[in-house]
Amino acid sequence: MSAKLHHRLNFNPSRVCRSAGYLPFIVAAVILSTATRAQLFTPPASRDVAQGEEVAKIVEQQIGLCDSPKTEDYVKKVGNRLAKSANDTRWNFSFQIVDQAEPNAFAIPGGGIYVSRGLLALVNSEDELAGVLGHEIAHVTERHSARQQRKGFLPGLLSVPGKIVGGIVSEDLGNLINAPVDTLGGAWLSRYSRGQEIDADRVGMRTTAQAGYDPQALADILLSLDLAVKNLTGQEQRFSFFDSHPMTETRLKDIRKRGPDLKLGPKSPVAADTAALLDKLDGLWWGNNPEAGVFDKDQFLQPRMGFTITFPAGWKHRNTPQYVISAQPQQEAMLLLAIAGNNLDPETAGQKFIQKMRNKARTEPVSTRKTSIDKFPAFTVTYLDRSGRQNTYLHFCWVAMRETTYELIGVGPDRYRETLRDAALTLRPLTDLERKAVTGKRLRIASARAGERLEELGARTGNVWSPAYTAIANELQPEAVLKEGQLIKIAKREPAIP
Repeated sequence: MSAKLHHRLNFNPSRVCRSAGYLPFIVAAVILSTATRAQLFTPPASRDVAQGEEVAKIVEQQIGLCDSPKTEDYVKKVGNRLAKSANDTRWNFSFQIVDQAEPNAFAIPGGGIYVSRGLLALVNSEDELAGVLGHEIAHVTERHSARQQRKGFLPGLLSVPGKIVGGIVSEDLGNLINAPVDTLGGAWLSRYSRGQEIDADRVGMRTTAQAGYDPQALADILLSLDLAVKNLTGQEQRFSFFDSHPMTETRLKDIRKRGPDLKLGPKSPVAADTAALLDKLDGLWWGNNPEAGVFDKDQFLQPRMGFTITFPAGWKHRNTPQYVISAQPQQEAMLLLAIAGNNLDPETAGQKFIQKMRNKARTEPVSTRKTSIDKFPAFTVTYLDRSGRQNTYLHFCWVAMRETTYELIGVGPDRYRETLRDAALTLRPLTDLERKAVTGKRLRIASARAGERLEELGARTGNVWSPAYTAIANELQPEAVLKEGQLIKIAKREPAIP
């Protein structure tokens, strides 16, 4: 910091010392005063780390982490090499893949770095991956993410909150209520300023170069991201890297201009060549992850756990790692489905919850009932919350279906009682036919034939990507003529459960 201060004040300390013996004390006082003010008004790094631990929980609850061990191990190894190059021991750096279809990457305070499945599908070199990770590391070391996220989080999901609805029900449900259903997992990430992006580019490029990676590769992956975002439709593209990291016309030029001036450290890639890199990416789900469940209009199907439920028509639906959520369009009511545990007796689970509510909220249910859903034993509990703008009912139902006990939570005014009940009654096991029908798109690696074009390769291999998107994902021209054995990323439709 002192070097920057000298430059800003146009001081030359050695010249000042020779010309007037007392002036160095003035300079020292200015530096000390500035440093003291910075220390007083800048929170300690430990606060960023603590804040990051809380945000990491939200990431796991609302977005979820990707279950792809070989790809995750690869990202961690590249990230750890960059973290060592950054050489900033204040932070607890970690590198994880979020289960997100959109091309995205973000940093949270304290050192958590995340990249999405959608972004990894666009990576064509380890240098590009290093460029993205180095950029996010810089957001942490420059403390951009902490400053942004301290500006505040989001308004509530429901327009009729009360004392019980507002978080007493459970901490997890409280976190979800504090995020809008149509943007869960993305909106809490604040947008960086252009100045912060420039800082992160420059600091990140220096880090990647010191780690032996080509710093100009950041421009290549940013260009691919930009083209991919423009290619995807609005329905598929909810948010992207550029929602929180603004792109400017001069940014790519600045990266390419600065790159050649940076001295590269010893080059020792984790993936030895392109084939090794693509092998690390092979098998990632592209688009929606069907293993986590899919929506067919209003019907939700979970092939791995083997259940389905149909939510009210016209409501907004969202699948998160903890809950499947459906919210009335004006946010007056919602229905959530979660897993309570394995082999739990519904009535036992309900009575335990009643006692918890009695202890935490000093409230009693207005009704309890043993019942059944699709011939499976169930237990329901209803509470009335009068503390909000209007009376709100909270309906809880535990259902033991096969070896799993499900928890349904319906919240809303009394006029939504039948709507919530009718939706809850649709919970049932998946049929074998329904389970086999759940499919998704997996990233696969195809070997080209000599003289083949992308359209021809796609038809031969069952590639569901258009030739235009295949070209973007592989950093090729749409009319490229392929070489014998050239490895090309494609996406194939495959069953969620083989």
